[in-house]
Parts: sequence; structure tokens; C-alpha cells
Amino acid sequence: MANAKVDLRGAQRKLSGPNITRGRVAMANQALMDMDPFVPKRDHNLAASGHVTDSGKSIEYNTPYARAQFYGKSFKKGTSFTFKSYTTPGTGSRWDLKAKGLYGKSWPQVFKKGAGL
Repeated sequence: MANAKVDLRGAQRKLSGPNITRGRVAMANQALMDMDPFVPKRDHNLAASGHVTDSGKSIEYNTPYARAQFYGKSFKKGTSFTFKSYTTPGTGSRWDLKAKGLYGKSWPQVFKKGAGL
């Protein structure tokens, strides 16, 4: 009967929490940069407010109108409107999906590089 001993310390180090977080942050930052051309840019305030959270789990835009611009419609009770035209050509709602379609296949490689895998 053969006896095998497997040392997983290297794998555990590579897959540690901090490495995974670094990979997520790197991937989210790349996604943020890739989305930038598709964010509505009337005064550039919306795009400039975009940032990655510390854990890299989400990208946030901190303007009062960010949600309405992102989804393309108002969410306030009593008032309802839909954005139909944007001042900058090529921009509009759901800019995440536009960027994902063009650049999404490269994001896992950015994660791997950021995580040191």
C-alpha cells in the first residue's frame, strides 16, 4: 500500500483572504475603468464619483441621481420619468452591461493577477 503526503500550505497561502480581496479589488478597478466611457457625462460628476469599495465587492457612484441614471428611470413616489436621450453619444443606462460585453472576458485574468494566482 502506497502512502502519500500532500502539503497544501502553498495553496492555502495563495487562496488566503487578503489575496482574494486584492484580486477582487483589482478586478473591480478594471471594471470601473472599462465602464467609464459608457457613464453619462453631462458634467462628469457621475463618472468622477465612481469608486470601488474596500472589499472590492461593489462599485459605487455617489451622486443623488446615480441610481436613476444607472437604471434609466426615476424611482421616486409620485413622479415617474424615463431617460431617453443622453448628452454624450455612446453613454446611457446600464453601462455595466455595455462594458461587460466588451471587456468582461478579460476581468478574470485581472483578478488572477491581482490575487497573485
